[in-house]
Amino acid sequence: MSELVNVTIDGVEVQVPKGTLIVEAAKRAGTEIPVFCYHSKLDPVGMCRMCLVTVGTPVRNRETGEFEVDDNGKQVIRFFPKPMTACTTPVSPGMVVITQSEESIADRRGILEFLLTSHPLDCPVCDKGGECSLQDLTYAYGPGVSQFYLEDKHHSPKKEPLGDLIYLDSERCILCARCVRFEDEIAGDPVLAIDNRGRNSKIVSYSNPKFDSKYSGNTTDICPVGALTTRDFRFGARAWELESTPSVCNLCGVGCNTVLNTRFDEIKRVMPRQNEALNEIWLCDKGRFGHHFNGSQNRLTTPLIKKNGQFEAASWDEALALVARKLELSKEKTGGVAGAHLSNEDLYIFQKLFRTVLGSNNIDHRIGLNANWDDQLAFEVGAGVGTDIGRLKSESAILVLGADLDEEAPVLYLRVRGSARRGAHLINAGGRWTKLDNIAEKSLRYRYGAESALAWGLVAAVLDEGLENKDFVAARVDGFEGLIDAMKSFTPTRAAEQSGVSEDDIRAAARTFAKAENGVVLYGLESGGNESLQAAIKTLLLITGHAGSANNGAIAVLPHANSRGAADMGIVPNRLPGYRPVEGEAGLSAHEMLSPDAPLPALYIVAADPAAQSARYKAAIEATEFVVVQDLFMTETAQLADVVLPARGTAERDGSFTSVERWVQAFDNAVSAPALAWADWLAFTALAGKMGASWSYASADGVMAEITQTVPLYAEMNFDNLTRPISLERKMSHYIYSGTSFTADTREGLQWRSVAEASEAKMPVAFIAPADVPPAEGMTLVAPRVLYDGGTLIAQAEVVSAHIQPAHAVISRKDAAQLGITADDSVTLTVPGASVTVPVRLNGLVPQGIVLVPRNLSGFPAEKLLGSKRLTAVKITKVPVAELA
Repeated sequence: MSELVNVTIDGVEVQVPKGTLIVEAAKRAGTEIPVFCYHSKLDPVGMCRMCLVTVGTPVRNRETGEFEVDDNGKQVIRFFPKPMTACTTPVSPGMVVITQSEESIADRRGILEFLLTSHPLDCPVCDKGGECSLQDLTYAYGPGVSQFYLEDKHHSPKKEPLGDLIYLDSERCILCARCVRFEDEIAGDPVLAIDNRGRNSKIVSYSNPKFDSKYSGNTTDICPVGALTTRDFRFGARAWELESTPSVCNLCGVGCNTVLNTRFDEIKRVMPRQNEALNEIWLCDKGRFGHHFNGSQNRLTTPLIKKNGQFEAASWDEALALVARKLELSKEKTGGVAGAHLSNEDLYIFQKLFRTVLGSNNIDHRIGLNANWDDQLAFEVGAGVGTDIGRLKSESAILVLGADLDEEAPVLYLRVRGSARRGAHLINAGGRWTKLDNIAEKSLRYRYGAESALAWGLVAAVLDEGLENKDFVAARVDGFEGLIDAMKSFTPTRAAEQSGVSEDDIRAAARTFAKAENGVVLYGLESGGNESLQAAIKTLLLITGHAGSANNGAIAVLPHANSRGAADMGIVPNRLPGYRPVEGEAGLSAHEMLSPDAPLPALYIVAADPAAQSARYKAAIEATEFVVVQDLFMTETAQLADVVLPARGTAERDGSFTSVERWVQAFDNAVSAPALAWADWLAFTALAGKMGASWSYASADGVMAEITQTVPLYAEMNFDNLTRPISLERKMSHYIYSGTSFTADTREGLQWRSVAEASEAKMPVAFIAPADVPPAEGMTLVAPRVLYDGGTLIAQAEVVSAHIQPAHAVISRKDAAQLGITADDSVTLTVPGASVTVPVRLNGLVPQGIVLVPRNLSGFPAEKLLGSKRLTAVKITKVPVAELA
């Protein structure tokens, strides 16, 4: 624990950790020192001088070394001759600080006068009005008149696009450099700078494209004035006109907390809601700007029944009656696909409908390239409750395996990067370069397909060097002796041969991870997640003692907002909610259900669009006798359906999601839904009623109440607990109240505990040999995830349309030179049974022999080439210009 020191601030004595900055210590004394450039998430720079305070320290006798006291026995305090910056000065024992001295107040008044000499007086129209630090501090400290002449006012451009999402008003800018520092320090994107000097200084972006960062919107939050504004909210509303509703982002699995600001039943902007356990105060731009699908004119608004090949509007009663009659005929032969964008309540009722009403285990949430992904590590050795991946320091190690966090889970990337900046030992293992390599202590570049070999190599190195946690192994691990015997033939040398990573690097990474006090493994879709890999990660965590406690364990970087919840709720054919095996025979997976060779008589597809991803899936759906689709939009799959049911979006109903870190979080209803759109759980409940069930759910929290009774993992997850405000102590120690993020209705949700967190649990380990990786014939096709893909929801958000990536392939410059390919060319990629033609991009950081075709892009080229495989050999040929014409 940090050493505590006593300081006195404005007559109030407080104890704070040694090294605390005065500006932070003052908050403990109930004093808010005014700042512009300072932000607790950024390194202090002391640029604006607004935080000047009078500082004194105890006088020490030079001869005796003792503190001097006056006649009353009190320590003698000697004040420094001039005020000091509270944002760069750490406290020391016995320090006395006066925040409201005459000198400090005069300095603040002078600074504000200088800032206002050329600042426009456009508060009545400024987007920041009502939540502007300059406005607030001018009222508190500013002069009523100015010594400067109006004629000398300096004018600057009022609306300059820093990028396509962010506008700069240079006249309002006070050059605090928060935006520049955020991009440099937090995001790792040095795309902004201060150009020129003196009154001509301005914020610029020299990147191509401009402001090339996935986190640009955060600069508008931390800007203390109205200099930076977002394209979609600029002049959209005044802050005090907005209603604020707590929500959770539904565009990836991180679970970022948000506030939906609405006016006249329309979402005007999405802001980060501070949650230090998940997103701190940040959002990625996809989460901030992707909400516009809610107001799309393309939303489904009424149930539709296909008659004579054409859809006709119908009532819910008519549509559900038809669905009930058809499903009564297919019963246990019905197949169900429920996308992982659905809430926990939706998913639970969906599986209950299938298992108790239809008698079918044919349910799944995994389609396309995710079809074979089945993470169970979270249930067994998931990162312990209380894990804070963004606050780890030098005592901790983080192993990232097969995950491009910047693209797959952007805010999780910010937090892992933040821990690395604080000294955490970051090991980034992947088949290609990712942005985390810029800050990683060690990068391990393995051969694609050999992820399991590398992971078992780390285990082998730990065992070979005797680095296992002997006490933990003796108390908590079963099968350790058998593991040693089984791994005698799998040495670090063999792992190096199979994986392509040097033995020295494998051993060094194993030492770092094993010797750390805490250890977390994050693994993503590019790792494959096969049985051998999961067994290796589990074994590595257990033998090093990195399981069963906070800041230790595994995190699977899953693709969708509720992928974790879908697994928790049993939306797989072989498990019930809570990871319990099904009774009797397992059902069919989505890949098996969507087979044209053995079509089921009926399919119920919710929040998923398999027909768009695969010709195989489309053929299977076309061959199915009866198809029901429930979604927000008329997707390609919906066009093939017999009945289409309109659903509500996240902003239009309440419910809960479970993040990749197992945080269960509630979201609230913010805006009205299209007139006849229903929450998914309500549609399932009504359908069950048509089929003879008597369920009495009246609300999402009513469904969750049943979940708490039937799913032990969720026993504490009732809505009262999920929406309970955080403690005052945590607010005081973690939360920021400076107008830069929303803290109203602050809640953090709850995490469920993994098996390893039960102190009496003995965890088995066993060696599952990794498959040999055959030499690639030609090039190897890999399908990574990208943030701005062609997903149904983001495709409806026009404001980010320029960021949505078109279909393309990426190869190394060396491969391109050998194949005679240039950056302006298109290429044909061919595998047995399929070929696609796409433009090609060249990248010197891509390994030779690898072709990257991102998944989920327009036309789904990666899905067409790979089917349900993760990797495949591919032939690449340049397309002659004449053929393109």
